[in-house]
Amino acid sequence: MTATAEADAAVPDEDDRQEAPPEEPQNAYEAVQELLEHVPDSFAGRNYLFAGGDPSFGGNLVGGDEHVVSGGQVHGDVVTGHKTTVYQLGAAFGAPLHASGEVPAEELDALDKVFRPGPHFHEAVCVLEEQRVLILTGRADTGRRSAALMLLRGTGADRIRNLDPDVSPTALLTGAEPSQGYLLTDYTPSRTRPLLRSDLDRLREILAKQDGYLVITTIRSDAIRELPTVDWQPPDPRDVLFRHVARLRQLALTPLVDELLALDPVRVFLAQNRPMREIAEFAGALAAYSSTTDQPSDIAKFGHGIIQDQVGRWFGDDGLHLREKAFLISLAVFDHAPYTLAAECADKLFRRLETIRTPGRPDGIPPFGSSIEERMALARAELTEETEQTPWGPVPQRMASFQDPRTSPTLLREVWTSHPSARPAITGWLNALATDSRALVRARVASTTALLASVDLSATMSGLLGPWSGAKDFRLCLQAANSLALAYHAGTAAVPRILRGWAGDDSARRRWTAIRCYALLGPLLPAQALEAFALAAERLSAEELDQLAARFQLDPHAPEQPDRFQVLGLLEAAELLLLSAEAEQALRALVRWLSGSGQLRQLALATFLTAARRTEDGALGRPLLLDWYARSPRPEPGGVVSVTLLPGPEESAPVRSLLVALWRTALDDRLYRDAALGVLRGWLTGAADQPETTARLTELFDDLAVTERDRQRLDHLVRTVRRGPTGGPAAPALPGG
Repeated sequence: MTATAEADAAVPDEDDRQEAPPEEPQNAYEAVQELLEHVPDSFAGRNYLFAGGDPSFGGNLVGGDEHVVSGGQVHGDVVTGHKTTVYQLGAAFGAPLHASGEVPAEELDALDKVFRPGPHFHEAVCVLEEQRVLILTGRADTGRRSAALMLLRGTGADRIRNLDPDVSPTALLTGAEPSQGYLLTDYTPSRTRPLLRSDLDRLREILAKQDGYLVITTIRSDAIRELPTVDWQPPDPRDVLFRHVARLRQLALTPLVDELLALDPVRVFLAQNRPMREIAEFAGALAAYSSTTDQPSDIAKFGHGIIQDQVGRWFGDDGLHLREKAFLISLAVFDHAPYTLAAECADKLFRRLETIRTPGRPDGIPPFGSSIEERMALARAELTEETEQTPWGPVPQRMASFQDPRTSPTLLREVWTSHPSARPAITGWLNALATDSRALVRARVASTTALLASVDLSATMSGLLGPWSGAKDFRLCLQAANSLALAYHAGTAAVPRILRGWAGDDSARRRWTAIRCYALLGPLLPAQALEAFALAAERLSAEELDQLAARFQLDPHAPEQPDRFQVLGLLEAAELLLLSAEAEQALRALVRWLSGSGQLRQLALATFLTAARRTEDGALGRPLLLDWYARSPRPEPGGVVSVTLLPGPEESAPVRSLLVALWRTALDDRLYRDAALGVLRGWLTGAADQPETTARLTELFDDLAVTERDRQRLDHLVRTVRRGPTGGPAAPALPGG
């Protein structure tokens, strides 16, 4: 390909060009939420992105499928990309809304025909009948949801409702429509949303009154180790396959099905640790097998082999129009997205591919071509009528999806590795889409780039990730961070080394990109992330340090100084790590930083106070750090450690001591004293009608009031806080006061 053609392929079309780049990067919380909302289902590790696989006190960024920390002083609706997130303000607006829905009876009937009980199914039946609430633990791919549905149906429940997994345990069943059976799938317990015995007792009382039953499915976790659970083990895969094949072929004679299951490819398949979903899919291929016309080797092609062959035929067929090949690539990027989006972006890619095939601007694109039905048949895809959540409310859409979800990653890998001549067009296309105004588009560009990096890192770094990481447009820097984080989850082992290089780069934008990526991967690379944060803090100038302190002294709605992106990016990343599965490790690092350089000390205090403003359920929720403090064991008498006497990182100072040390340091610091008092004032105000929070504050103030000066300052704070229009004094009263 000529240099001219390659250059042309990288030039955006008129309709690709975007508005001027924003002067400030997107807030880290919003950016993470958008990414999680739109990452395709086929992407590996989606359920545990950025969480480290272990819930934490601060609400790890993923709980279930798409649960993001929603703390902070948030009111009303927050529009992020294509989704409107409604932050409920608890009792202020009555009972919480439940995004629950009834499980279709057809699904239950179909499941009843093929379901096979696992080894512990009978035990689960006994627990559910006796307790009315059952916690079923196990991996998500073992058929535990199917088991939960069959358990509920076994109680006689004809109607089963799915409950929202993001609802706090204290609010479960509150506001939900009455039903005989309830199912809470993929519940993620945490220190701020623990599932307590008192919660189970309350649920049993409610269920007994309405003769209902509840099954909760979750992963094995220390957060529920003291609760009665049943560990779900999947049934024998051969039994599952037998039932599926028998139903599909409508065979009642066991020998005929046993003959199919005895085939060598089937035995090889069953010998592998297959998820229940893949067993059901394999049953379809096996049910269609005919011993008279097919060979056993045909069954062995099931899965990836069949998809790989099909992709090869698509792109090796000179008779298939280039526009349709562009559509296939676009559909792979926008699998299970609106058809119109895939078609629109496909035409932009087609123009770039046409420029490579015929140098010079092509004549144009026919506005009318193949019918949607023909396109879907060619792509072995399907259209479904679904409702898409947009900033303007739910909108009906026709979603286009490959029938086999493995088609998308297989196709993208094949095109990127086997057709290098198309790379300039694909690279230019992704570059143009990377700054699209639609969150869905940007997220799919990130996941696609991550997949390409997992198969050819060098080409992806030179064409996409490298230029993005140091770009003047923050949207491209964010794309580099998101893509690299997703690439790490896709198995790209070089990501930590790349991040170390970027974190020490001379380019301020590239350093920001590395810090933002650590904000996503911190729970998985905590030590490396903390090291990067410390190095970045050491490079902060005096002016940037002033900006860091000013963030706590200015009106939050007032315009801030320009060029503060490094400071805010570093602060947001450190705060996210403190509100993650590695909270304790981050906390210990903050305390160590107090005795370090001035930059490290300021970052530690700023991070701590920023996190202290976060609450469990929006503005009226309980403070996350106060909850963590209250749930942490009390140290031995006299064990509240002073800052100067804290042990090193290899020691295990009590968490409560670390939190108290940070509070006392902030209250004694000239720059952050007012901010610390402001946070405590907010906690006091929010605790006015919350006896439990009031009791926790009283306990904290007791630990903070070490000297007479401490006591006078906190006593003054309590006396000056007023609650409600009456102007009465706010609790708590200090011990002895």
